[in-house]
Amino acid sequence: MLRWIAVVLTLLIYVQAAEDWKGSWFPDAPKTLALEGGETIKTVNGNALPEGDTVKEKKSPSRVAMGIENPDCDDAKHGLAIDFDPYNVTHSTVYMCLEPKSDYKGDYNMDAVITEHMVPSAYVANHKCMNSSIEYAERIPSYGTHRPLWPRYGEYMYVPTQRWLHNSEHGAVIALYHPCANKQQVDELKQIVKECLYRHVITPSQLPNKDRPFALVTWHATLEFSVLQRTIVESFIEKYALKGPEQTHRDGQYDHLLVDPAKVVSTEDDSVLCPKKQRD
Repeated sequence: MLRWIAVVLTLLIYVQAAEDWKGSWFPDAPKTLALEGGETIKTVNGNALPEGDTVKEKKSPSRVAMGIENPDCDDAKHGLAIDFDPYNVTHSTVYMCLEPKSDYKGDYNMDAVITEHMVPSAYVANHKCMNSSIEYAERIPSYGTHRPLWPRYGEYMYVPTQRWLHNSEHGAVIALYHPCANKQQVDELKQIVKECLYRHVITPSQLPNKDRPFALVTWHATLEFSVLQRTIVESFIEKYALKGPEQTHRDGQYDHLLVDPAKVVSTEDDSVLCPKKQRD
């Protein structure tokens, strides 16, 4: 049995003058941003969208609009190789196991770890076009700059970080597993996530490490674990899913290497998370 989850809280503390802040302010820059200890992310109610409507999103003067196909910026078809080229077989190494699988077998004595970032409510993630790369300071990012067009919900042969991070901003859960992870546990993880909510993206990834070859990512939080335990996965989803600042069930435009489109579990808005969970 896994021991209790070890929780790591990484607080983004900004008490310096506004001119030191490198992000975007909404609606206006305050003179000083005080520590917002314990503050939760404020969501925008954009779930019940009429057909053809777009999600209400936080704006900044230079932010590229999301969800609009633009060949000069991002149309989910051209310039993809800067993140990952689905048309180039040599790029398939990112979702192949090229190491001994025994190194990723998992350890029941290894704690599961939650890393939570307290993202300031004023923070607005940038949308960057396909003419420039996006790098992340965190090994597994849970917020930050991403592409304007997001992936359709579902399971993929592979989808790059720069894409799925946008889904997490919309409240989705991203399930990552190392290509060398135990196949039986990978299949069980996929099933649990698919049964918990519609808004999910499942993909192999080189980001999880040997100690913890599995990870769940939401906007501002990650769960990394060595051996699958259903209760821990479901509890994380119930606590951290649907927390992104731009709530919408609207599907994305990127669908390269999509193998199993997501199905509605409770409602499109995921009004009930993990409905098949055994309740007390």
